[in-house]
Amino acid sequence: MNKNKIQLENIEERFDNIIKSSEWSKLQKSYNNATNVFFFGHGGNMGIADHGAIDSSRLTDKNIIAPGSAITVTSLIADADFNSWIKNWLETRSRGLDKSKCLAIGFSCSINNESSNCIVEALNWADKNDMSAAMISAQYNPCGNSDIIKVVQDVEYYHTSEILSLMLTYQLIHGAGFDCPSILKKCKIK
Repeated sequence: MNKNKIQLENIEERFDNIIKSSEWSKLQKSYNNATNVFFFGHGGNMGIADHGAIDSSRLTDKNIIAPGSAITVTSLIADADFNSWIKNWLETRSRGLDKSKCLAIGFSCSINNESSNCIVEALNWADKNDMSAAMISAQYNPCGNSDIIKVVQDVEYYHTSEILSLMLTYQLIHGAGFDCPSILKKCKIK
């Protein structure tokens, strides 16, 4: 092994295995049927959620949002506590929406700590309030409620999980019948 090369844990093979799984099929179906989709995570996954939400909104006919603003996050944490800020954000952002047409997707590298528990609390709230809910995680996370879709990447490194998570947001777009842009086509280079 080259010690100067980043370990990506056979990322393409892992990606292929994930999108062939029954859990992924459930998530893709929920995504396809959703009108409103909520992406969220912590740390690098908050950036993945924000990036994925922006691209998904502009490339599909869905309303997809993430709590990307530090102002949003810190205000909600100040109003409640760290463990419930995402649940509070989700509750606020879904007001007035038909929750049966909503999907909440949490991205997590962590297992059984405050960061992960915060995401699980939000997903449990979504599930109890008639939303579809899914966790995309680096390792298996029990996620509380049994109806929550659990997509497990089975990776060791944070960077591999975060890259896979972004790849999977594009797969959701593609799997829903929408096109992901081509750099060469946009620049009209042949």
